[in-house]
Amino acid sequence: MAQKATAGLRERQKQQRRDAIMESARLLFERQGIEDCSMATIAAEAGVSTPTVFNYFGSRDELLLAIILQGHQNAIADYRSQPRKFTSLADDVCELLTGFTTRSLEIFSKRVWRYADSTAIRYPESEFVQRYGQIDITLTKIIEDLLVARASRTRRGDGFAAGTLASVIYNHWNCHCIAYIKDEQMTIEEHLSTLLAQIRHLLDLIFAED
Repeated sequence: MAQKATAGLRERQKQQRRDAIMESARLLFERQGIEDCSMATIAAEAGVSTPTVFNYFGSRDELLLAIILQGHQNAIADYRSQPRKFTSLADDVCELLTGFTTRSLEIFSKRVWRYADSTAIRYPESEFVQRYGQIDITLTKIIEDLLVARASRTRRGDGFAAGTLASVIYNHWNCHCIAYIKDEQMTIEEHLSTLLAQIRHLLDLIFAED
């Protein structure tokens, strides 16, 4: 019994250190920029040794990815725990895409997202890219699940390929999101106004009214 309690305490302490390192890194990445932030600086901010940081995360990019993945996992869990509140498919999809953007900005600012995207472009064969790409797959699947759950009628009266349409919708959001991240002057309202109007028009062309 005592051994189990000790093991449980150690696991909690490990998780607490990991969380402290990630939160310190997130704050420093925003404050200083990733390229100017060393692992030693992160360690000092988190109150641990530099080797401890490397034991948990092998590099700044690995640490960056861990923060992004955790943020997306939390956002997805929140989304799935909430009941759908709209009768319109377009409203549901637009709410989902709005959440994609707003929750992304809760994880990191435009500047840090630009670094993450540029890293993916510079090192296309890296593990960073492979794991980063899982976000695209997961978010596309969420859109697909929503389309399937709504079971909306197409204007032609036949079925539709939910996976294909989900990819089209996600890729369209992603293109707009990249443009938004690249432009420091663009507001989130401008980004969403253009994006959601186009998504609504697309869905109106495909589906009959609910």
